[in-house]
Amino acid sequence: MLQVLPSHIANLIAAGEVIQRPCNVVKELMENAVDAGATSVVVVINDSGRTLIQVIDNGCGMTPQEAALCFERHATSKLEKAEDLYNINTYGFRGEALASIAACADVTLKTRKQECECGTEIHIAENSIISQSETSCPVGTNIAVRNIFYNVPARRKFLKSDNVEYRQIVSEFIRVALTRISVEFRLIHNSKDVFHAQPAATVKQRITQLCGKEIAKDLITAQTDTNIVKIQGFIGRPEFARKSQPNQYLFVNGRFFKSPLLHKAIIKAYGNLIPDSTSPSYFLFLELAPGSTDVNIHPSKTEIKFEDEGVIFEIVTACVKEAIGEGSFVPSIDFDTEGAPEIPVLKTGFQGGTRHLTAPKINYDPLFNPFDEEKKNGAKWNSSAEWNSNREDFTATARFDGNPLFEDGHAPVAAAHTGNSYPATEEDTATTGYNGFFGEDNACANPTLVVKGKYILTTVKSGLMLIDIGRARERIFYERYLGSITTATQPVQELMFPETMDLDHNSYHLLMENAEMLKSLGFDIRPFGENCIVVYGTPATFADHNLNIKESMDSIIAGLQEIGKDLEQEFKEKIAAQLVAKSSLGRPQAINNAQAQDIIDSLFACSTPNTTPQGNPVMAIITMEELAGKLM
Repeated sequence: MLQVLPSHIANLIAAGEVIQRPCNVVKELMENAVDAGATSVVVVINDSGRTLIQVIDNGCGMTPQEAALCFERHATSKLEKAEDLYNINTYGFRGEALASIAACADVTLKTRKQECECGTEIHIAENSIISQSETSCPVGTNIAVRNIFYNVPARRKFLKSDNVEYRQIVSEFIRVALTRISVEFRLIHNSKDVFHAQPAATVKQRITQLCGKEIAKDLITAQTDTNIVKIQGFIGRPEFARKSQPNQYLFVNGRFFKSPLLHKAIIKAYGNLIPDSTSPSYFLFLELAPGSTDVNIHPSKTEIKFEDEGVIFEIVTACVKEAIGEGSFVPSIDFDTEGAPEIPVLKTGFQGGTRHLTAPKINYDPLFNPFDEEKKNGAKWNSSAEWNSNREDFTATARFDGNPLFEDGHAPVAAAHTGNSYPATEEDTATTGYNGFFGEDNACANPTLVVKGKYILTTVKSGLMLIDIGRARERIFYERYLGSITTATQPVQELMFPETMDLDHNSYHLLMENAEMLKSLGFDIRPFGENCIVVYGTPATFADHNLNIKESMDSIIAGLQEIGKDLEQEFKEKIAAQLVAKSSLGRPQAINNAQAQDIIDSLFACSTPNTTPQGNPVMAIITMEELAGKLM
């Protein structure tokens, strides 16, 4: 039977569209405060918004009649006629936010206008006014939202952990605070000040207040002005692109929005300047005629439809590309730095008193060739052939002394493997296992040749096998490390000089939330001040292989954001692959015959010896036919 839904059910449905989690409440209330002309906005959060979300502003306030009416659906002061939808210059305009909040939480509103002697207090729950009375309160609005989703248990059940919800609230707070630099914003969580952003003179200062000095100092200016769109803001330098990049903000006419299209335009502008799977930071503010955009295509108003999407795409790409070009060659001078001491530069040859200061000289021999030492030590071919002009490309392995691959000098016993797809011929793969490559009689006695510390060349049944030493070591250490963290806790190697890192607020809390789990991976991470960590230890497996700590932390943050604890094994595999890529395992290294044989033995003891964790080939077979063809 067809029927019209009761208003309280309709409001709950609307609440599900507009208010999906506590951060949506923060966003809507902060936007209302800014629309009301507030110069100060205070956000108070308890238990990541589960028990309390309170927003206090000094805006224009409301009359008693307006205070009661504001909780009705589609009650708004922003629209009067249909044409107004195409000329929106405010955050809110549909009048759904307060009605949706009141449908799923307990709400108390206190408000007063400048001309009113007394304020109004309203208590409302499930869209029903429980009480309304006069009260003493300052000019502006104070709205407290308690026990969100108390009447919708299913939705409350599906809220994430407190840390996840808190990070979402911080993100929404920053998005609003970035657009109004003349407004004071303050965020308090569980009675502790998290942010206190005073009115800023420039956008760069506001970015520094909210995202930190480390981010702000790596930004370059991007701006352009066309008949279609005006763009102002900042982009990150290519060398600071990261896998985990929380500082990506797009605004149109003062409103934050998400746009995969414009994100692609920005990435296109960077081209090959940034590695794959990384992305830069950006803070771009677009100004267009209100009639050329549609902000009413999504309940949360974070998606926007442009009238000329293709043109906007090309303009953004050109603007970013131009900024990168200028920022790469022009020295960075930050005029927004406050309180920094001016240190004069001492000129070469400056004379002060009786002293004459000059730059120190470095003595070096420009003709020095380290490979001459190797020749003196007798690194020669046991062959009468001179190898013509290519002999310098090969290095005899018998005379090199290097660090053994394994501490005890022994490699694990090579295990037989079946079903693997090695890059070999049918003759090579006819016999399963390690010996199938080399022949059963001389599997471990084949001559090996090391080429410039990068490749191992050895004979196989069908010709020659070429093994990339760096990639082989990556596969070996990946499986060793992954096996250790899967079955037990990875030992921690303490750093002689602990690494200090400044992070953005959300990345800091993400690492602290997972500190114990990261300890099992071999990372000893501890807090050090506000949004700062100190890495005291790294996995013992990589102790001798120059692990890049900052890049490793970036990979861990990206993995936690993408995968998290829900898929812990997948996370471990991802981190293990990233760590071997961030170490020095892939670099050329002089090794001797025994070490080359250790690598071969250990490689074929791996479950997947033919590729690196990233999927790159480790080895290749050069057949006898191919060798013969080279001599034709």
